[in-house]
Amino acid sequence: MNQRLFLLPFAAVTLAALARCGDAEQQGHRLEAAQRVAFAPISEMSGIARSPLDGLFWVHNDSGDEARLFALDAAGRVQIPASLADEYHGVTKQPGKRQWPGVLIDNASNKDWEDLASDGLNLYIADLGNNGNSRRDLGIFVVPWRSLGDTRSASATRFIPVHYPDQEDFPPLARHYDSESLFFADGSLYAITKHREPFPSQQMQPGAKLYRLDSLAESPSNALTLIDRNEQLTAATAAALSPDGATLAVLSYTAIWLFEKPETGDAWLSAPSRRLALDTDSARQVEAIAWLDGETLIVSNEQRDWFEVPLALFPQHGEKARDSRSAKTPSTE
Repeated sequence: MNQRLFLLPFAAVTLAALARCGDAEQQGHRLEAAQRVAFAPISEMSGIARSPLDGLFWVHNDSGDEARLFALDAAGRVQIPASLADEYHGVTKQPGKRQWPGVLIDNASNKDWEDLASDGLNLYIADLGNNGNSRRDLGIFVVPWRSLGDTRSASATRFIPVHYPDQEDFPPLARHYDSESLFFADGSLYAITKHREPFPSQQMQPGAKLYRLDSLAESPSNALTLIDRNEQLTAATAAALSPDGATLAVLSYTAIWLFEKPETGDAWLSAPSRRLALDTDSARQVEAIAWLDGETLIVSNEQRDWFEVPLALFPQHGEKARDSRSAKTPSTE
């Protein structure tokens, strides 16, 4: 979420108010931070994806930052390319070295980056943030994974412009054209929208739509195909497909959803699901999710907390979520 440009609308809808929305009926689970990402340039984590080459987690900041990415290990510690370690330092200052600025992405700009996705060969950067629902320059940057790693910069080889064919006004009365969730499944990219009530309220509204990107053309703009809806999912902020492709994790400010792979078609948001309601005081502004392995999720927030969430915490179908109210103080190492 772009807090710089849309501070007042977000301030008007507190996380406590969100907790009363449709996807947080249960008592929220209190997340325990396994780590705090103490590296200052990573100021507002808003997207995360795991590299298929080395297993590192790549993250980006929210809008307003440079077009750059940072690599973290599984404990949330920043990683500097080996060939550049004599020139740059990480968390701890070192004489004669500069602070690592991340990997700059040439041919790209961060208007409102909101999520990352991978197809195994490419990293997709979703410049789809659209809080005011008035953008006409939405799109996705494509960066080959092989170009990331032991480098100071990498290039976006393509920019795929996209639009919602069902949006007629800019902005519309119903603010349903903001996406902070991108994932790749069965050969296609998908985006999930985040809804707000009509202006001037702008409070978060239950409901999400799933769109599929059927064309990767660089020109003209590609129409997103509306696939599915979910009327309870509220304020979706990230999505990630499991390593085996069988489970879609969708993060919101107030819950984590697990959707099973549809038996036929790709209506993911209508498939059987389970959810873990979150205690918003501990989760705060959670905006990024990835899979550590087939049984554990990594979740991070814009306050730089790094959470590990085992799937064992999620209720089975028809069961209530386990209640866990204890909190661990985030590490600052």
